[in-house]
Amino acid sequence: MFIAMSLMLLGVMLGRLLRGQRWIGAPSRCIAPAIMLLLFSLGVAVGGNEHLMRNLPLLGGKALLLSLAGVAGSLLCVAVIRRWFRDFPPAPGAGKRPQTPVEAQPPHGGQ
Repeated sequence: MFIAMSLMLLGVMLGRLLRGQRWIGAPSRCIAPAIMLLLFSLGVAVGGNEHLMRNLPLLGGKALLLSLAGVAGSLLCVAVIRRWFRDFPPAPGAGKRPQTPVEAQPPHGGQ
């Protein structure tokens, strides 16, 4: 994992240094096919693993339960936070609509 993160960081630094170069856009055309090839090879590896294929329904059920629990926990946290901060004063300028140039001008002729 350290190698993958280091390679990504190295790529970010290299991309930042080479920003504005004309040829730097060429590798971006290879990204989508490379990701598709990686996903295909991952599918082949998963499909070839007998132990994983036997336990796939159990793993899928656990993954579904874990995702639903994460969503429920997030919703619960939002409900608690909204209840605690319901009467919190609004930020300065919140709820005001911006004035148009016509509204911002002072009245003409002493009106």
